[in-house]
Amino acid sequence: MQFGELVKKLKNGDQQAFKHVVFTYSSKLMTVARIYNNSLEDAKDALQDAFVVVHQKMKMFEGDSEKAFLAWVKRIIINISLSKNQRMYKRMEGVLDTKIHHHFEDAKVIGKLTHDEIMNLIFDLPDGYRQVFSLYAIEGYSHKEIADQLGIKESSSRSKFMRSRRMLQFKINDLMKIMIT
Repeated sequence: MQFGELVKKLKNGDQQAFKHVVFTYSSKLMTVARIYNNSLEDAKDALQDAFVVVHQKMKMFEGDSEKAFLAWVKRIIINISLSKNQRMYKRMEGVLDTKIHHHFEDAKVIGKLTHDEIMNLIFDLPDGYRQVFSLYAIEGYSHKEIADQLGIKESSSRSKFMRSRRMLQFKINDLMKIMIT
């Protein structure tokens, strides 16, 4: 079935088409939910809430490509996740003010890591840092846009990104030491 046909069925309220979308895209979208939530349970809740919104607002979706649809659903997941965690972000300001002085010496090392290893390193970042890192490095938002979404200062977004990047570098170095020995 062409994706455009699937979109028409979804807009007409076809439950089988909706089940198809849920079963087909849940695992892919769970990765997005995991990045922007505090726990696996929170991620599952956000994904479920996003599918409810998709079901309710499908008629508002404009497009007929899979790429546009996934981008729309991804945006819904991010918005749900960020709004649920808004209070936490404000409390996170100033937390974890540790300085990490380790440098990532071999850029080729990252190529030795699997996708799952890299994602687990990102998932292990503290919540506020993980969201800023993901919004900036993965989603491509500017620090101003991130600051507006999270209700923090633009300088805080930059600072959290730099700290998260250093934390990742430190974790990658540690992982590589383990893999070498």
